[in-house]
Amino acid sequence: MATLAGRVPGIVDAHVNFFDPRRPPWGLPRIGRVPTPILRALPDPLVRLATRIADEQSLSGVAGPGLLSARYQMREYVRDTAGLASVAGVPVAAVLPVDAQWRRRVSINEAPEAIAEDMRTLRELSYGAPSPALGGLIVPGDERVAGLGVRTVLDDEESLIRGVRLRWGRHPDPLVRDWSTEPDALGSPIFRKAFARLAERGLIFESLCYSHELAQLADLASEFPETTIVVEHLGLPVGVFGPIGSSTGATAAARADILSLWRERMAMLAARPNVLVKISGIASQLLGYGDEKAGNIGGQRILADMIGPLVLHVVDRFGPERVIFGSNAPLDSHNATIGVTVGALLDVLGPRGDYLLAHLFAENAQRVYRIPPAATEG
Repeated sequence: MATLAGRVPGIVDAHVNFFDPRRPPWGLPRIGRVPTPILRALPDPLVRLATRIADEQSLSGVAGPGLLSARYQMREYVRDTAGLASVAGVPVAAVLPVDAQWRRRVSINEAPEAIAEDMRTLRELSYGAPSPALGGLIVPGDERVAGLGVRTVLDDEESLIRGVRLRWGRHPDPLVRDWSTEPDALGSPIFRKAFARLAERGLIFESLCYSHELAQLADLASEFPETTIVVEHLGLPVGVFGPIGSSTGATAAARADILSLWRERMAMLAARPNVLVKISGIASQLLGYGDEKAGNIGGQRILADMIGPLVLHVVDRFGPERVIFGSNAPLDSHNATIGVTVGALLDVLGPRGDYLLAHLFAENAQRVYRIPPAATEG
């Protein structure tokens, strides 16, 4: 198996989810308004039980059983990546944490402060040796709020913020999560006005949507060619490997249609030179691996066989300089550890050579997110 030893000093993980169910804005939906000292004092069994009751159904397919009920911060991430050097030949050198506010949708009035609290919390985690360095922050936008709710954060934390992330995807299957309440988030005046200013600030736009919505993103990329757009999770072809939600991907014919449309839309995006793709979320339950409590992939070889055609399609269309690695930790760990995820990608892409591997796992992220060289020296 290929490794990254001698190719890069360390991996840049451009998509990590840090959260704490005891701390707003990550507070549990049904008890999130409890004062923080009380929330932190609750016994662990109660926190876990309340999380399962409140979150598991509304977030079906996003994370495996119990993953949302316990804190996931730097200590847990270091634990999960402890053996990565034996798989990849190098450790994780730097991370880019993304927001974890998918746990509770706050009101419009609360959104700006929730975003600011999110950034404060992420900024204060224990980065640097022996933990990975902080490569930058991606601030979560809210399409309901003027300026996407990020103006104050950008003014206060501009030196650390590399981009604005919007979870705008909506799915026709009623049991697949809608990330936005807006039926046309990208077309709204609020979004358009805020988006036009991203390039002026040197910020990228990170997009979380579903594969059937990628044509809208392609149109946006054409209209704003100076703004860098990063598509998360391979464009999320929900149900491409198996049933998810109420009926998505329920038959072989349906899965073939999902794959065909995804391939077409990714090729459309690849024609826009300002668009990059995160090869992240490759073990996500949303792809249709199944919902068994013990996971449903079975190991590195199986994951490589399943995800290989999708990853190769993206690499062939976008080229080695427009793909970025992200683990999506810990949301995919029900199906695959970070080591299995990285190992599967090395199995698939190793034959493509050093240049691609170095750019996917480090160099593209360093360039796009303006990560100082010192932060990725391992």
